[in-house]
Amino acid sequence: MAEIKRTALFGKLNSLGYKAIEGATVFCKMRTNPFVEMVHWIHQILQQPDSDLHRIIKHFGLDQSRLAAELTAALDRLPRGAASISNFSSDIEEAVERGWVFSTLMYSESLVRTGHVVIALLKTKNLRYLLPELSREFNKVKLDTLTDTFAQVVAGSPEEALKATD
Repeated sequence: MAEIKRTALFGKLNSLGYKAIEGATVFCKMRTNPFVEMVHWIHQILQQPDSDLHRIIKHFGLDQSRLAAELTAALDRLPRGAASISNFSSDIEEAVERGWVFSTLMYSESLVRTGHVVIALLKTKNLRYLLPELSREFNKVKLDTLTDTFAQVVAGSPEEALKATD
């Protein structure tokens, strides 16, 4: 049975999201964690100066210091001591795939923005627990507000300029 190749799937990410996934892989390896987890990716997105995720955090009034502390605690709970990375968490692949569905069908965009990944994480039944598990601050994000006013919430994000070039 044919499968969607990870390179094709991750190729649907805009350059900011893609570079963050690459950074998450390096970060995971540095920390000697066995799997690249969602927390690695979220951490790397937040290392960027600005993104849709930054705009969502600001719009919904998440406490950035509490968020950073809880993400660090989540990273510290991961197993360590792996000689190499075994694989990506299936949650990452599903989040990208669902993000692509939302980006194309809800927002008519061909590339997945970090904001689309947040929507995917909050809207997809078996991914819904991930963000609040990383930080309770994510409970402040109101999904309906985010999806209904996405353009206003992320207005000015550098990801607006990262459209696909045909």
